[in-house]
Amino acid sequence: MSLTLETLDHAYAEPDADTVARTLAGLDGKRNLVATLARGESTYLQASGSAASGLKLTYQDGSIQRRYRSVENALPLARVTETFHQYLRGEGDWRESVRWEQDEVKLEVTTWYESWWFLIGALVAVIAAFVWWRGW
Repeated sequence: MSLTLETLDHAYAEPDADTVARTLAGLDGKRNLVATLARGESTYLQASGSAASGLKLTYQDGSIQRRYRSVENALPLARVTETFHQYLRGEGDWRESVRWEQDEVKLEVTTWYESWWFLIGALVAVIAAFVWWRGW
């Protein structure tokens, strides 16, 4: 399966180890904030933050229910680079080099009375009632 390395501004198909290392070292925590090494749309390893102050790792293994993040928020660049290289080579032991916890993504649910459609409908109902009461 082909790998893709992506940042906000660049994408590399089948990157080599040097490209991965340069990309991770270029993360500055501002414009260049995230680097993702993906095997597919829902299977990837991602680093975010700044190479100078430390990076956070996230990986997803096929579905949102299997999404994990590193317990440590400021992993050193060398450790993150080695983890990315192991993932790039297809080695299975990249998971053991970092402590992981489940990353629960919470989706906010909007109730019907908080939606724009309800507010627009209520406004139309008020206007219609006013026009009916006052006459045209």
